[in-house]
Amino acid sequence: MQFIVTPGGDEVAIMKAAEVLVMERAMSRYVLENSDSNIAVRVLRELASANESREARMEEEIERTCT
Repeated sequence: MQFIVTPGGDEVAIMKAAEVLVMERAMSRYVLENSDSNIAVRVLRELASANESREARMEEEIERTCT
C-alpha cells in the first residue's frame, strides 16, 4: 500500500487488488464482532465499493478485448 498526499493536503491510499480483498475480509470480520463501530462500517463500505469498481473495470476491459 502506498499513501499519496494530494495538492489539497488529503492522503490517499493506493492498494493492489489483493490488498483490498484482504482488508475487506479483515474489516468484515471486525464489523461482525463490533457492529456498533460506525467507522468500521464506513471503511468496509468504502472497501467494498472500491472492489466493485475494480471488478466493473476488469469486466469492461474483457468485453473490449473480446469484441
